[in-house]
Amino acid sequence: MIWQFIKKQGLLLWRNPMQLLLVVGLPIVLITILGTALGGTMNGEPPKINLKVALIEHEDEEKQINRFIEDFSDELPPEMIESIQKGEEFRFIQTLKDTVFGHEDIKAFIDFQEMDLKDKDQILNDSTYTSVIEVPEHFTYEMLEGILTNQNNQPALLVLNNEGSQVGAKIVNDILVQYQDKIGLTNFLAANHLDPSILQSTEEMRFSETVSINQSQPVTSKEYYTVGMAVMNVLFVASTIGTFAFIERKIFVFNRIILANVTRWIYFSAVCLSGTLFSFFHLLIVFGFAWVFFDVSWANIPLFILVSSAFAISVGGIAALLTAISYRFKSEVVTSFFSSILVTIMAVLGGSFFPLGDSSVLLQTLGNFTPNGAGMSAYLAVLRGDELEAISGHLIFLVCFGFAAIAAAAVSFPKRGANI
Repeated sequence: MIWQFIKKQGLLLWRNPMQLLLVVGLPIVLITILGTALGGTMNGEPPKINLKVALIEHEDEEKQINRFIEDFSDELPPEMIESIQKGEEFRFIQTLKDTVFGHEDIKAFIDFQEMDLKDKDQILNDSTYTSVIEVPEHFTYEMLEGILTNQNNQPALLVLNNEGSQVGAKIVNDILVQYQDKIGLTNFLAANHLDPSILQSTEEMRFSETVSINQSQPVTSKEYYTVGMAVMNVLFVASTIGTFAFIERKIFVFNRIILANVTRWIYFSAVCLSGTLFSFFHLLIVFGFAWVFFDVSWANIPLFILVSSAFAISVGGIAALLTAISYRFKSEVVTSFFSSILVTIMAVLGGSFFPLGDSSVLLQTLGNFTPNGAGMSAYLAVLRGDELEAISGHLIFLVCFGFAAIAAAAVSFPKRGANI
């Protein structure tokens, strides 16, 4: 008998294509839009920046170094002279070209070009250049003189920025400021008669390989929004079933069922089971679509089924509760309020639109006390490769929430003989 009522609910949904399209089609559309539009933000990818920087030298750096050695060979110790001849830390412009702008990470978004002085006017009139770095005459010579002979020479690079690319110009300036700090450290080492090669060893340590202790798989934007939209839109299954049940009350279908000597508990159980089964199949359809078109796959299928089942029980409980309340008060206001307002609030708290819980522990706790938030946390944990122990708390909450809603619905559902 219960199966006949479940079949009836399914036929009502199937014969209402607009409602079916909203329940199933809406999450698919939202997954596509949000996953694509916010993909870079969720994946932690840097924004796509393409800068163009030109460097113009007025004098060859190697000639300046040789001239400095000739001028100060009698004043500096032989080991310092040898260090100047062989050390890269005293080739300031070459280091700027090779180590700074030549670094793989910076080359990915900065097109760095060395240009001749005769092309300066042409470059300045070219709006595609973000910045032009001009190295004045005697720059390296005066830098060495200031560092090694304690003179107050402070040569400066001339940086010409494109006013139409303020963000890009700031990035270039920040890079140069960091390089200036490194030169200042070189000056400090030299002033205190320390080996400047310490800088090189420090950089090698800084850029050594970093291994993360947490070996969980990262969650992509497509995966995140697939889960977020699925757990939000499946709540509409509950309101849809509640609406169908209330319509049956209005057109006296429920009264005819009672007259047919069918107990209200059979009808009540059918509503609850319909919400649970339809929610479960709704999740399978949405996640199946995401698997085919967005490659959102689940490594642990049994755990995925377990989470879907627990979440479906909670949605079935909500469907039963909405039906019972609408029958009790003879109004569809509660169901409409749930679908139009409460679902949105729960979706925001649960993190369907954005990981709101990352910014606040309180919001994360509140989100996990909603069925969609607990379901989302469990799904994301499965995607990251966590085991049953990590999501057991969410599963227990979902099942307890579902049975608590069913119990509240059973108390609220009108008794036989009541005026409904």
